[in-house]
Amino acid sequence: MASQVIINIISFASSIILARLLVPEDFGLVALALGVSAIVTAFTSMPLSQALIRIDDIEEDHFHSAFTLGLMRAALLTLLLAVAAWPTAMLYQDNRLASIMLVLAGQAFIGGFHSARWPMIQKNLSFGPDAIVSTTARLAAAISSVLIAYHYQSYWAIVVPIVLMQILGVGLTQLYAPYRPRLRFNKIPEIWSFSIWMTFSSVLTTVNARVDSLVVGGILGQRAVGFYSYADEKARMPTRELSAPLIRLLFPGLAAVKNDPERLATAYKRTQAMVFAVCVPAGAGFGLVADMFVHILLGEKWLPIIPIMQVLAFAFAFENLVTATAPLAMAMGATRALFVRDAATFACRVPVVVGGLLFFGIPGLLAARAFATMLSVALNMLLAKNIVRVSIRSQLFGCSRTFTAVASMSLCVVLFKMILPPDTEASVAGLLATIAVGGVAYAASHLGLWSIVGRPKGPETELLAIIGGLIQKFGIAGKLGVSLRKQ
Repeated sequence: MASQVIINIISFASSIILARLLVPEDFGLVALALGVSAIVTAFTSMPLSQALIRIDDIEEDHFHSAFTLGLMRAALLTLLLAVAAWPTAMLYQDNRLASIMLVLAGQAFIGGFHSARWPMIQKNLSFGPDAIVSTTARLAAAISSVLIAYHYQSYWAIVVPIVLMQILGVGLTQLYAPYRPRLRFNKIPEIWSFSIWMTFSSVLTTVNARVDSLVVGGILGQRAVGFYSYADEKARMPTRELSAPLIRLLFPGLAAVKNDPERLATAYKRTQAMVFAVCVPAGAGFGLVADMFVHILLGEKWLPIIPIMQVLAFAFAFENLVTATAPLAMAMGATRALFVRDAATFACRVPVVVGGLLFFGIPGLLAARAFATMLSVALNMLLAKNIVRVSIRSQLFGCSRTFTAVASMSLCVVLFKMILPPDTEASVAGLLATIAVGGVAYAASHLGLWSIVGRPKGPETELLAIIGGLIQKFGIAGKLGVSLRKQ
């Protein structure tokens, strides 16, 4: 979590600088290339790390077979991206897309050399190395993107850091989990049996996530997709960066208790309530101050993204109600069930999103995204019910105080913004004050409701225990420091 806070700050600051140095068309151009690349990548995706984590009795040949599969996949992906470069440029009538796609093909091949032993660090629930790798790569990418944008005002400021992060990722995973590559095929069937349904699921999930940007680019042009993709990325950032480390923890954590149904069900309910309580105020809060964020930090050229950010921030916030479902299903080996879920989401979401955009423009697209979020949440809760026998009513009830606290926070922020003087509302001080009001309102509401109902076990208990442990830890450290200074 500490690393994600740092990453959030780095990403947030660099994205604002890039938005001021570049134009929306630059973001739109790269968004189109990344959209095509993501879909092609999904067709070759194999969750090798998750497969290795789930195997109980792992042998050396498991690592060698995973590396072999990963390298074969990287070579195939490189070829597919290179072949897709010129058709993509022709489709969107911009030759620059071909060169971007070729660069993305090169970084895809580099990715085939990640250490095959790296997943064992996560399996052992050791997240220090993961935090260091993530933070180092993101910091280097942010610095390089700002420097390129400042000197060249070019879309390459978005592309080059992607390659740099891949190179650093490979180097650092080899540093922390050294692995000498060997080509082996004997364990591939075992790994593939877990991975195949996840591959199918990844294709559907990726197309679901990218189809709107690609259609916006094809119908409304690069400027429109630049606005839309930037708003989508920023709206996703608060909850994604908070939930990402929790998701990495959940899969190996739930896999460790997969043979104890009662513990697994309890663990799922606890993590669901905890993740939702931590992540939803960040996403919803960002949606509440999105107008201030754009006016103060991005400038007038980005004003069209305000309604997009507002809608999507709330949508991403409430998706965290089911963040734990995918790790739960993978821990239980229910990858086919994940595919069925994603197929159902795909069948409903894509026609609605495309139809909303074609008939009603961006407002129709946003309405479709809101509908898709509700559908996704319902399907995921149903999946969790089938796996651990926890009813949908029980899942919602476990998060009921969070729903009420978010509503209270929203009301307080809206009222506070209404009484803010215009000059204060358009200042950084006004933005920070509004964020503080929302944070205090959320925490006070949550703790107040928890006290009223008798302080049952829940996310409040978890968070207070963590905070108490940190205070005790640093209190002891402080006393030790005083003692050493006296000596």
